[in-house]
Amino acid sequence: MLFNSVHYLIFAPVVILVYFLIPKRFQGLWLFIVSLYFYAIFRIPFLILLVFSFVITKLAVDYMEFASSKGKKLFWLNVAVWSNLSLLFVFKYLDFSITVWNQTFSLTPCDPEFVQKSGILLPMGISFFTLQAVSYAVDVYKGVVERAKSIFHFGLFLAFFPQLVAGPILRASDVLHQFLDSKDFSRENLKQGLKQLFWGIFKKTFIADPISYVIDPIYGSPTEYNWIAMWIAASLFAVQIYCDFSGYSDIAIGTARILGFHIPKNFDRPFLSGTLSELWRRWHISFSSWLRDYVYITLGGNRRGEIMAYVNLFITTFVSGIWHGADWTFVFWGTLHSTMMVVEKFVFKFESMRNAWNRVPRSIQPIYPVGIFVLSCFFFRAKATPEVSTGMGIANIMLERAFTGASGMFPQMSISLVILVGFLFLVDILQDRDEDRFKFITDNLYFLIPSCILLYIVSFIIYSVTVSSPFLYFQF
Repeated sequence: MLFNSVHYLIFAPVVILVYFLIPKRFQGLWLFIVSLYFYAIFRIPFLILLVFSFVITKLAVDYMEFASSKGKKLFWLNVAVWSNLSLLFVFKYLDFSITVWNQTFSLTPCDPEFVQKSGILLPMGISFFTLQAVSYAVDVYKGVVERAKSIFHFGLFLAFFPQLVAGPILRASDVLHQFLDSKDFSRENLKQGLKQLFWGIFKKTFIADPISYVIDPIYGSPTEYNWIAMWIAASLFAVQIYCDFSGYSDIAIGTARILGFHIPKNFDRPFLSGTLSELWRRWHISFSSWLRDYVYITLGGNRRGEIMAYVNLFITTFVSGIWHGADWTFVFWGTLHSTMMVVEKFVFKFESMRNAWNRVPRSIQPIYPVGIFVLSCFFFRAKATPEVSTGMGIANIMLERAFTGASGMFPQMSISLVILVGFLFLVDILQDRDEDRFKFITDNLYFLIPSCILLYIVSFIIYSVTVSSPFLYFQF
């Protein structure tokens, strides 16, 4: 089910209303049932994969807990981890692996060694719930968190509908215990939840979606547009993916807050960062921290010397690129960010360089990390077209035109979109300067709730007469 749909705007109020009206002992069961329904709306067969993930993980972790030796515990941990990663590989990376095989050996369909693509569809949210299951198994193994009380308890943790298909990636230590408690309705939770929920809807509906009308023609036919259009397209896509993904997270966190659950924030105004590493600490926080704890530290972190710390950082950031998609564009995107992260870490190890950078005005520092991010967006967004058979081909064309002053059309862009993007960053800047004061002011705006209701009505009308674009991370 899409958040940006009439279906969800009816579904969510009904779920919340019933949740607080039914006896408290049935609240968890109600959430579990509606979460399965929420996921089944996409494709009912995909529900089997979700159920497989939480059943195999729960059983493996239970066996791990009762195992009599460390070796047996490690065996069951590997069952939990590799069952989920295998699920992710088959549905997300198998076809790309087949493509790489054929390209590596220059095979064509007439060659006996040529492997046909499987044609398997990518299930919604598989990149999220599998990683969530892996982190749970590892945390129980390390003693960071106690195992779930029942398969139903763990199933609700994994299938909780607000964050099921596009995060945030929940940690068991943050929320598992919350599913054991009954919840009472709270006006404060309602107010704070509505604020964040409708800020997410605003970013998705009034900024992210309209940007598509500007950039889609440019990415679709880059040779028709001039060099300025190339930079506008990449820059606006950076804004679009920020509004789209953080907007989803806002809706998820806001919905959960109304129900009485506290989910950690997933974005912290990343485009105001002073370095690339800071940008990634503030972008998709739940995934960045997941990579740090379960990839970087597992590889050895910085415990094995400076050179290995660089290698581990490169691998971790590269994994981030591959996680975002199975295509050469994401391989290159991950390589670009991995390389720049290593270079940045090396440069800033010198105190003189850190001090010099710290003397640069804070308002200017974001130009560097955001510039790198925008440059990478030439690859992130690039997809094959009827004229150009690969995403890398589109990215190369756009980069060549962007750096050679190519002539062509100038993109069509409305003043209202420019104003809304400006408003977005104004809010981010004000929050970044004094978040507590910003919260106090917005909490005391008398027109806040009426504005949320108005936005709800407008969104309902928009979704009734047009189909809003799916969230970009639904297919990740």
